[in-house]
Amino acid sequence: MNRGRRGVAAVAAVVVVGAAVVLGLLHWILGLTAERQEMSVGGVSTTAISLSAWVGGGALAAFLVLCGALLARVSVTDRPPRRLARVALVGGAVVHAVLGALAVGLMGWTAFTGMMVIFTLIVLTLTLYPAVPPPALAVAAGPSGPEVGDGDAETVEQQPAQQRE
Repeated sequence: MNRGRRGVAAVAAVVVVGAAVVLGLLHWILGLTAERQEMSVGGVSTTAISLSAWVGGGALAAFLVLCGALLARVSVTDRPPRRLARVALVGGAVVHAVLGALAVGLMGWTAFTGMMVIFTLIVLTLTLYPAVPPPALAVAAGPSGPEVGDGDAETVEQQPAQQRE
């Protein structure tokens, strides 16, 4: 089982880094296109549009490379990601879900399928490596008392007289 879940995390790492490269390149091309076509939307300058495409694409690519590095670390160490790493990976999954929803209308079902495969790999990795509660919480919680089905739940008053004697 460990080799399987390590493999899922490794594949997810490679695919997420690949998506980072593709999305970074796509934003670079969009910025160049806006600059060369001298596009202006609502009076915003061409330079501002192209610069925002480059900065936004670079930030998105850097975030996805971080997610890929976190997935690679999970694969190598075979340990679940810690709290901040888990939050970043959930954020990466949400980004791919939103991009998939946008991709259906803008680029078609093939792009949607690609985004959903990446989303699934991230979520599957998070599922295969469940979060471990901090030791302080596990000790502080202690036993929670009797549960349904534990022993005899009847009180003394509810027992017949013969059983009490």
